[in-house]
Amino acid sequence: MKLNNILSMVFILLSVALFAQNKKITVNGTVKDIYNNPLANVQIIDVNTKKGTTTNQKGNFVLQDVNVKDNLQFSFIGFETKVLHVKEKMEVILKETISDLDLVVVSASRTVQKRKELPVAISSISRATIEEIQPTSVDQVINQVPGVLMVDLGNEQHMMAIRQPISTKSLFLYLEDGIPIRPTGVFNHNALLEMNMEAVQNIEVIRGPYSSLYGSEAIGGAINFITQNPSKELSGKLGVRGHSDGYFRVDAKASESFGKLGVYVGGYYSQIKDGIRDYGDYDKTAITAKVTYDFDKNLYWSNTLTYVDYFSEMSGSLDETKFLNEDYSSYHTFTFRDAKALRFNSTLNKKWNTKNSSTMSLIYRDNTMRQNPSYRIANDTPFDSNTTGQLNDNSFNSYAVYLQHNIKFETYHSNLIFGTNLDFSPKTYYAKILDVYRDASGMFTSYTDTGVYSSDYAVDIVNNGFFIAGDIEPIKNFKINAALRYDIYSYDFVNRLPAASDYSAQDAKESFNSFTPRIGFAYNFTKNVGAYTNYSVGFIPPSISDLFRKDDVPLLDPTTFDSYEVGGWFSLLQNKLYLDLAGYYMLGNDEVVSVTTKLNGVTIRENKNVGQTSHKGIEFGLKYKISSEFRFRYSGSFAEHKYEDFVTKIVDGEPVKDFSGNFMQGAPKLIYNTGLSYKPRYLKGFRLNLEWQHVGEYYTDMTNDTTYEGYDLLNARFGYKYKKFNFYVNIMNITDDIYSTRANTAWGRTTYTPGTPRTLLLGVYYKL
Repeated sequence: MKLNNILSMVFILLSVALFAQNKKITVNGTVKDIYNNPLANVQIIDVNTKKGTTTNQKGNFVLQDVNVKDNLQFSFIGFETKVLHVKEKMEVILKETISDLDLVVVSASRTVQKRKELPVAISSISRATIEEIQPTSVDQVINQVPGVLMVDLGNEQHMMAIRQPISTKSLFLYLEDGIPIRPTGVFNHNALLEMNMEAVQNIEVIRGPYSSLYGSEAIGGAINFITQNPSKELSGKLGVRGHSDGYFRVDAKASESFGKLGVYVGGYYSQIKDGIRDYGDYDKTAITAKVTYDFDKNLYWSNTLTYVDYFSEMSGSLDETKFLNEDYSSYHTFTFRDAKALRFNSTLNKKWNTKNSSTMSLIYRDNTMRQNPSYRIANDTPFDSNTTGQLNDNSFNSYAVYLQHNIKFETYHSNLIFGTNLDFSPKTYYAKILDVYRDASGMFTSYTDTGVYSSDYAVDIVNNGFFIAGDIEPIKNFKINAALRYDIYSYDFVNRLPAASDYSAQDAKESFNSFTPRIGFAYNFTKNVGAYTNYSVGFIPPSISDLFRKDDVPLLDPTTFDSYEVGGWFSLLQNKLYLDLAGYYMLGNDEVVSVTTKLNGVTIRENKNVGQTSHKGIEFGLKYKISSEFRFRYSGSFAEHKYEDFVTKIVDGEPVKDFSGNFMQGAPKLIYNTGLSYKPRYLKGFRLNLEWQHVGEYYTDMTNDTTYEGYDLLNARFGYKYKKFNFYVNIMNITDDIYSTRANTAWGRTTYTPGTPRTLLLGVYYKL
């Protein structure tokens, strides 16, 4: 009897144990960073069953039918991967990491994917990095990415160089949450002044052509600014900063969720008054509001509204004498740039089942840029005389829809993505001629509106694009990634000024189409060593200025870029050392060149597809965790950009201006940005970052007769966190060097955009 009781008890205990081991639960959790911000798109994998999910925009996740004995793995871009035992309620905090092997990115495929599975050069800048740098302009964070040189033109104005020379051309695509901030055909090299940096959660930078997914302009690269999401609980920030040369800025944000509803509002106001440049003041207001709603675990709605109001005086570049003598006075007293940008993005995310999901985004843009530009007034005009200037207005609206569907397959761990976009953007432009007076001291002191227009037109721009992309893992650790996109661009041009002296073409309709493929292979030899290769094509349709400036509309084709790339990544010394390398060769074909042809005394100037350029380089990034207190990073590139076939003037059948074989102007061969950070154990909350920015020598003209030596900058950033207060000091250009962020030679005259002398910035912010 006793034996039966014992056996019964053993049987009951074994049954309970077996039941406990096989018990299935539903896990509900939240993932945040050390700053208490929710992390969206964190990848969560059941280590035992490989079943997974991702966090939503509020950092929340639900994973059903999980064994109580299982462990979950949490991985996210720029953060250490963490493995935890399951609980029904989980709150997970992730810390930053130096290794990019387990980064999860969204820009390269429009969906969540590990960086090491992608055959593409992609980097990410986290919110934590932005918080440490406390930038006054975007270039101060973007320039830490290998192969990227964002040129500061002052007051958040800029030019870009990614696998291309420093350029104003439409070779770079700027995105907000995966949507271009401007439609094709109205590119502006200053477009990032229309961003709200305070609302950015992280920045992803793709280097190289990516038209196969995003369409035109993604040639040198694509930069995706991902906005912050509402926090689960009440959070906020209020900060103020200013520096020794007239800069002042106030930042503020607030966020909270009310059940299924999430609300975020954040922005800043900045200004420069009485800075180093005469007539170089500016002010900017940027605000972003985001409202989200969780209908259920499978349906999520996000609405983002960004508004930017920007005004800057335009003092113009300096001649060599002024530059070398540190004379920052300006000949101009009335030139300006006035930009207003409104963007609205309403996105619905639907998860149909574990394998199928869809997104639909409705987009509205309203953008106006008015200018009285200094570059339209000739500085070689005699003193005490009159010349001409220009007042112009470049405005557009956009109405767009973006659709995408994602399918996951169990076979070979494959994925398929396909989608379409339709973008309708009516645009208007006019330019009025000004009568400008230059006084006896050389100052442009006044102007009169002549009432005469040099141009006045309207154009409807339509882009319809279709893409399909996917990846497959035919053998373990070997990924094949491919994409194909087809675009149709059309312009319906209406000249509202028949007697225009500029943009003088008559009413015309032009359309262009292009197929852009991409294929790549990625192989991870071990957990810490991988390599990739890819071939991709990028394209740019002819711009409005290419087509409609002259009376006769030229017959032009899109410019295409063929790119070949190899790269790899290595993590050594127990993940303390991380190295990322990429080598590329890119050939630009059918580039639009303004060609002057003189035959039998008759001169014709027209745009033609006759240019060819080559671009090759090596990009490298290194991160090293020296100890728990010290971290070192180094990123840079060595590149050559050349004119392969570039004739701009032909006289009686003979080329007289032939730049073929020359290096392209504005193309430094060597650039790098290196940094050392120190966070002492004995002084919790303190940080020190030292940074060295190097820009090498480059030609300033197409003839390769004139060079600029480049520059080196040393910066230091200090910070201290005490409870909910963060104090920081940034010392920029410690050695107070004289340097130019851009030098350019035209018509035998070299001009310089002066860099900022040594500045001391002080700031503090309070976080709820």
